[in-house]
Amino acid sequence: MARFERLKLINKQLGKVVCLGNGESRIGIDLPDLKQKVEVYGCNALYRDFTPDRLVCVDIEMSHEIYRSGYCNDNVVYFRAWDKLPGEAYDQLVTPSHISQQDKIDLKSYIHESPRVDGWNEFVMSGQDLDRLRQIREDYLTECRENGVDVNPDNIDIVLGDKRAGLWVTWVAPKDKVIKTESLPGNTDYGFSSGALCNLFASMQEQTQEIYLLGMDLYSENEKANNVYKGTDCYISPEGDQIPPENWIQQHKLIFEKFPHIQYYKVNPKPISNNNDKVNRVIEEWIGIPNLNYITQKEMYERIS
Repeated sequence: MARFERLKLINKQLGKVVCLGNGESRIGIDLPDLKQKVEVYGCNALYRDFTPDRLVCVDIEMSHEIYRSGYCNDNVVYFRAWDKLPGEAYDQLVTPSHISQQDKIDLKSYIHESPRVDGWNEFVMSGQDLDRLRQIREDYLTECRENGVDVNPDNIDIVLGDKRAGLWVTWVAPKDKVIKTESLPGNTDYGFSSGALCNLFASMQEQTQEIYLLGMDLYSENEKANNVYKGTDCYISPEGDQIPPENWIQQHKLIFEKFPHIQYYKVNPKPISNNNDKVNRVIEEWIGIPNLNYITQKEMYERIS
């Protein structure tokens, strides 16, 4: 991994930052009160209920949802691959051929476009090819069948379902507060997930001394989806299996190691348990990391108050 450079950003609370995930362990946290105490970074659908100091989103559909809500007019948001295109290119780029080559499909239903506002002369276009997505899904299901692996259809649909195909076209204002994740020092976001990017961006602040990972549960108590927004637009259904956390774990580990001067805290609802507790547990891959500790939510409040 390339060397991380540090951003000179103003932090309002003595170098302490909370990186807020959407795991269910954060239910009941008084978020406005938390924001009064420390700077808060959040991700994805958090904007529906709360305005963090900085919001991070790398999901295509969710990014367009956030922008269309008007949130980006007044609030800082990090988006991945948010490339503005001139309105003159619209007719050439926004065509059904970018979605599928099949004639029997109503391709117009796969174009999700926001209304154009007078004076807004640029748009962002994102999407996935329907034919390619269906082929990937079929190849994956075939491989699972050949290996005797049971597949939860809810898990497949959220990633490879037809609803994930199409073009998302959003007309954008001349001025907004969107920052492309790739435009940060190093010109890359390393392909990290939204939660890990919250951690990375907070770590890159020059004065950051302590980072609290709150609501980043990683695992689920019942091996089903663990997210406060499950069952809503852009999210897996409540019946879906938990998302394997291995990538998230490795991404956070890289950040811990690259910023040894920062103290990181994995914040759990309860003390660490040795009784097969899936959430209040030590992460095996993080054992031996000197600048990582585990604390409870109560202990976090004692430290930041």
